[in-house]
Amino acid sequence: MRMTVAILTVVASLFAVVAGLLAVVIAGIRKGDRAHLADAPKSHSDTIARRILVGVRYHDSGEQEK
Repeated sequence: MRMTVAILTVVASLFAVVAGLLAVVIAGIRKGDRAHLADAPKSHSDTIARRILVGVRYHDSGEQEK
């Protein structure tokens, strides 16, 4: 019984993580990140969505890492 509860807990946690990542990706696409990839991200959520979509990372100053 304990094993079943543990497995269900892990599955539910993984589902929540995947749903959260999907929400971030969808939000990034809807905000038009794909059209403005050369611009610096305007918010923290834009930075996260861009990392997930294309792997682009920026410093806090808005400059792209090399």
